[in-house]
Amino acid sequence: MYFLFVFYFCFYILTEINSYPVTYEKLRGKPYTVNYDHRAITINGSRTMLISGCIHYPRSTPQMWPYIMQMAKNQGLNTIQTYVFWNLHEPKQGTYIFNERANLTLFLQEAANAGFFVNLRIGPYISGEWNNGGLPIWLNQIPNISFRSSNEQWKTLMRQFVLDIVDYVTPYLAKNGGPIILAQIENEYAQGDQAYVDWCGSLVSNELASTEVPWIMCNGASANSTIETCNSCNCLTDGWIDQHRKQYPSQPLLFTENEGWFQTWGQAFAIRTASDLSYSVASWFAAGGAYHAYYMWYGGTNYGLTAASGVTPAYADDVCLHADATPNEPKYSHLSRLQHLIAQYAEVLLSQDASRVLLPWWDGSTWANGTYQYLYSYPPSIHFIINRAPNPVNTLFHHLNITMETESVHIYDDQLNLLWNSADYRDIPSNISEILPIITGPLQWQTWSESTAKSNLSVVRSLNPLEQLNITNEDTAYMWYRRNITLKQPSATSIVRVQTCTANGLLFFLDGKFIGEFDNHIHDKQDFVETSIVVDLSHYETNRPYLFEVLSISFGLFSGVYTNTFHRKGIVGNLWIDNDLLANDSSNVWEHQKGLVGEFYQIYTQTGASKFHWNSNWTNAINQPITWFQVKFDLDHLISQDIVANPVLLDAQGLNRGHAYINGHDIGLYWLIQGICSDTPCCCQQAQINCLQPTQRYYHIPKDWLMPANNLLTIFDDLGASAPQSVGFVQRVVTK
Repeated sequence: MYFLFVFYFCFYILTEINSYPVTYEKLRGKPYTVNYDHRAITINGSRTMLISGCIHYPRSTPQMWPYIMQMAKNQGLNTIQTYVFWNLHEPKQGTYIFNERANLTLFLQEAANAGFFVNLRIGPYISGEWNNGGLPIWLNQIPNISFRSSNEQWKTLMRQFVLDIVDYVTPYLAKNGGPIILAQIENEYAQGDQAYVDWCGSLVSNELASTEVPWIMCNGASANSTIETCNSCNCLTDGWIDQHRKQYPSQPLLFTENEGWFQTWGQAFAIRTASDLSYSVASWFAAGGAYHAYYMWYGGTNYGLTAASGVTPAYADDVCLHADATPNEPKYSHLSRLQHLIAQYAEVLLSQDASRVLLPWWDGSTWANGTYQYLYSYPPSIHFIINRAPNPVNTLFHHLNITMETESVHIYDDQLNLLWNSADYRDIPSNISEILPIITGPLQWQTWSESTAKSNLSVVRSLNPLEQLNITNEDTAYMWYRRNITLKQPSATSIVRVQTCTANGLLFFLDGKFIGEFDNHIHDKQDFVETSIVVDLSHYETNRPYLFEVLSISFGLFSGVYTNTFHRKGIVGNLWIDNDLLANDSSNVWEHQKGLVGEFYQIYTQTGASKFHWNSNWTNAINQPITWFQVKFDLDHLISQDIVANPVLLDAQGLNRGHAYINGHDIGLYWLIQGICSDTPCCCQQAQINCLQPTQRYYHIPKDWLMPANNLLTIFDDLGASAPQSVGFVQRVVTK
């Protein structure tokens, strides 16, 4: 009887583990195996449909994670994908950080709690519109290093970080009952160093083989021991699927990044239509895709100094969940219907290979042979009909005359009932939230000007201006350049000419008076810019000494990092005033000060603020550059509400450009720069809206950072706030 009981108990356990659908809820806490065949990732030998979304843990906060996971679960996802951020975890060589937004294991635990599998993209290069592509700046100081190549210094440091991360997350691997079923080495590698690609493959197959999960390489070179995956707007129409099947017939189709794109300063808000994204996702599953990930599914916020060059804090705001964590309708609900449908039919889809049959189309007089209309059929129960034509057409399927919209997918069951149409979501409301003012100006500001600072901060002196990152290590966005000068021919049209960088701002001062500024907010790999600005020096005298100051401001480092490239900031060459070169003068050396005085003393905290003498007559600070504003506010009536689902936002209207801090937390660079619409929006996007409005006006404040009362808002505006009385707080309330 005992042996019979054991037999039935083991049979019950195996049945539960292997029954379809395979979910993490059924596996949680029990070791399981992960592998793959030509059709899908297999879990305990069962082909498993993976419907995934990218959620980056440092782009939100721990209190937000359970809510975001639940929203993903409700929408029909079963897998979470995230990068691992090297410069977040190891900002100084040999010192690791895994707390607060860097608490990777807590994030993995929240994913497990919600019943998700996890695809961990370690990299360690990630791109991701993240500062320096996720690589720590201290790598620049390693002698003879060359990034992402066969360079020994790079391989040694990359290997150590990857091994350290794998060791850190080992309890969360599938072999230990955890949610991690896939991992990634490198990211979008297309630099042609095959020896480096082979080395990545050997690292996976040797030292990382103990993970016992498949490893992937995306959108570029793929090592023999990894699965090649697609990043695209549409992996079917761009030909990737056909190429992959030909080159890697034993590998499944994995789509790691269906692009939602991102916003850059100076551009109007760009959107990818729900019909285009739905067409892409449905086409992928129709053609045999077994893993699909939205990049992003939830973009979140680039807090602090984490945004790459020229990228706004609100990241990928047009994807399924807005950057403030509210649903983006109709995308959220329309794709939810598709994902639940795919999950419902996953077993029949994965039980067979995809095959494509051309369908006839009506040319106005007869049914002609199709070229852009075709069928993917999965008997006995589900059929995908695709129109790839850039115009509506009629096509014929089982004697059913079907009118199809431009670039669309219809899904039918075996009784020819329409189950879903990628182009039809008329019943889903698109406006499901309203912005309600909760605190409006004028706030009772107090101000302090950085220009009045008698700085005793340490400085670095040299005959010539020095590149910024070698001094700041990107610990701050700001660096001061100072030296004494005499003017030879000051005029109302004097010229300041400077050699600087992309994604960099420069503010010029003479004896403490602001005389002009330059900014470049490009998101591009170019990093050298020579520019000239006209300044009015007619009120200054010749042959008299003046203090000349330049405040350099980094707008982030480009996220593309390649072999033998080192990003730079600040003054990277020479500077002239009216053709007078300011260099090589031992009597007037340059002084370089890292950061602002306010930053050094943490003016944005309660303790730091107490060290300063504030001016309560804030109106005198209007339009004054390099000025700190500070105010306290209460939120008693909101704290009891769900302000994760109905988030609080800073309305930055009336400010210009700078950083805003809530209770000591930097919510990122704000900028009320005007967004320009173009005729051809970038990449996967089809349109732009809010032309000539600020690129980003509202800035998300996480619940973790707010208190019922006595909250401290601190603003550093480098260009000068034009109307600080307009600043306030709003709440986005979801009405659906």
